[in-house]
Amino acid sequence: MELKPLLLGVDSIEDDRPLRVPSAAMERWAADTIQASRVPAGVRLGFTGDATAIEIDIRTSDVLSLATPAAHGEFTVYVAGQRWDATPVSAGTTTTVQLTLPERDPETIVEIYLPERYEPRIFGIRALGGGVVPLPAAPRWVAYGDSITQGWTTSDPGAAWAAVAARRTGFNLLNLGFAGAARGELPVAAHLAATPADVISLAWGTNCWSQIEMDAAYIAELMRLFLRTVRGGHLDTPILVLSPVIRPAAEQARNRSGATLSDLRHSIEDAVLSFRDEHADDRLHLLSGADLITAEQLDSDGIHPNDTGHAAMGAAAAGALTRIVA
Repeated sequence: MELKPLLLGVDSIEDDRPLRVPSAAMERWAADTIQASRVPAGVRLGFTGDATAIEIDIRTSDVLSLATPAAHGEFTVYVAGQRWDATPVSAGTTTTVQLTLPERDPETIVEIYLPERYEPRIFGIRALGGGVVPLPAAPRWVAYGDSITQGWTTSDPGAAWAAVAARRTGFNLLNLGFAGAARGELPVAAHLAATPADVISLAWGTNCWSQIEMDAAYIAELMRLFLRTVRGGHLDTPILVLSPVIRPAAEQARNRSGATLSDLRHSIEDAVLSFRDEHADDRLHLLSGADLITAEQLDSDGIHPNDTGHAAMGAAAAGALTRIVA
C-alpha cells in the first residue's frame, strides 16, 4: 500500500526519508538546526481500519546526535489515544518490523510513531489481516520550538507535550522542535511564514539564556522580528506563543549578557503583548510558561520536563489551542 497518505507530521519524502523540513528549505539554516531536523520528532502513521498488524520495511541510520537521550529507538503504537505497545529496532540496520494491533472498532484511530533515535528510510508498508484507511484532513498545527517541543526527555515520542496536545485537539501536528536550537533564527521564521498552517505555536527562549546568551532587550527585538516575519506569511492564522517553562538553575542566575531566564521570559511576554497591541492582532496569543509545570515535573537535568511535565504542558496547550482556533 502507499505510504504517503498514512504519514503525518512530515513536509516531504526524499529518498524514502520522511522529513519534517525539505532539504531545499534549509539552505541558510544553522548547522545544529539542520542536524536536529533529521530527528523524526512527531512523525507517525495514522489510520483507521480493521488490520490486525502492520508490516514496515525500514532502514535505520546510526544514532542521531540530537535525538533525545531517552530510549526512543522503537515504533510506538497508540490506539484511541493510549499507548498500546512498542517494538524496538536497532541502529544501522535494514529490517522488516511487524506491529501487532489489538482488536478494536474499525473507526478507532491508530497512530504509530517512528523510532526517533534514527533517521529512518521506509521503503515498504503492508496491512495484514484487514485494511487501513488514512485519517481525514484535520487542522494543521505547526509547532516551532527547542528540545522540549522536540520531545526531550519523554519515555516515548507520544508522550511529548505537542503530541499530547495534538491527540487532545485532533489537530494534525507538524513538530518543528529542534534540540539545541530554536533561538529565534529569522531564516526559520521565513520557513514558518511559507509553511501552510491552520494554527502555529512558538516556544523558544530557554536556549537564549545559555546557548547564545542574549539580554532582555535583544530577545525582545528578536521576538518582534520573528513575529513580523511569521505574520507576513500568515495574515490571519492564530499564533500561540509559549514563553519558557521554569529552569530552576537559570531563573535568577545571570548569563554573560546579564540576563536571568526570568528576565528573558518577561521580555518575550512583553514583546508579544506589545506586538499584539501595536498591530491590533487579535489572532496572536500568549501562554506564560512560568506556571505550566513545577520543579518536580522536570527531568533530573533540571531543564526538560519529564512525562508528567509534558502531560501538563500538553493539557494547557490543548486548552489554549482549542480556544483560539475557530
